[in-house]
Amino acid sequence: MARKKIRQVAVLVSKGKEDAAAVAAELDKLLRHYRIGATWLEQEYVMDEGTVGGSLGDLRKVRADLVIVIGGDGTLLRAARRTQGARVPLLGINAGMLGFLTSLPADGVARAIPRILNGEYVIVERMALTVSVARAGRVLYQGWALNEGVVARSDHSHIVRLEVRVSGEYLTDYLCDGLLIATPTGSTAYSLSAGGPIVSPAADAIILNPLCAHTLTNRPLIVGADHVISVNIPANNAPLTLETDGIGCVKLQSGDQLEFRRARQPARLAVLPETGFYSVLRQKLRWSGSNI
Repeated sequence: MARKKIRQVAVLVSKGKEDAAAVAAELDKLLRHYRIGATWLEQEYVMDEGTVGGSLGDLRKVRADLVIVIGGDGTLLRAARRTQGARVPLLGINAGMLGFLTSLPADGVARAIPRILNGEYVIVERMALTVSVARAGRVLYQGWALNEGVVARSDHSHIVRLEVRVSGEYLTDYLCDGLLIATPTGSTAYSLSAGGPIVSPAADAIILNPLCAHTLTNRPLIVGADHVISVNIPANNAPLTLETDGIGCVKLQSGDQLEFRRARQPARLAVLPETGFYSVLRQKLRWSGSNI
């Protein structure tokens, strides 16, 4: 459904993206033309005097109707992590490479932004995951991921053994380089590169995808979104780490217990009404159908 008109935005500009500064400058002109208040975060180019600046850490505190992210999917993931629970929607403008989450192309800013400011957008909710790490009966880490959590070896010397249960029921011991636990949104990210299935973000599902499994019959598995995925680190394992959305979090030890479950609050993405998942999928993966 259509949303209210936008009066105040926060803008996160990626560092290190060549096209991001040019897109941000174009966006700045549009926001000034329509007299939209803006807080610029992590800007890497010089704005005019009077522009309000801030850092990524301020994102939950910024009062805005919309957070506009200029960069790649990694930048949007960082913004989603910083806005979880705030319910402010995120609009991604792609100044990166593939851009499944940052679906608005850089060359479409001039056409799309006036529509969005006028309330011509819809909000789609994307399921996220929480992960906890317990050691000796004490929770030492709690994290959040929109795409995936990955338990993987931190060196290249040995395969690892991971004991996995689904809602308390023993599944298997994976012999592998690591295990990826992904959301439907994450199915088009690392999991896809690792041979996992593409899952519609409308599906209530969690993907388990072993990385370079030693047993060829260990295939990706899709379970219900309300299941709890438990991963036990047995003794005599190679060094392991936990990453969430590509960010290293915890160095794991033998005996550690990890739990992955659906997060209470989904991420909220603002998109144009005509921007459906399947049209984005077809465009990004260049599916054109048969020529026969």
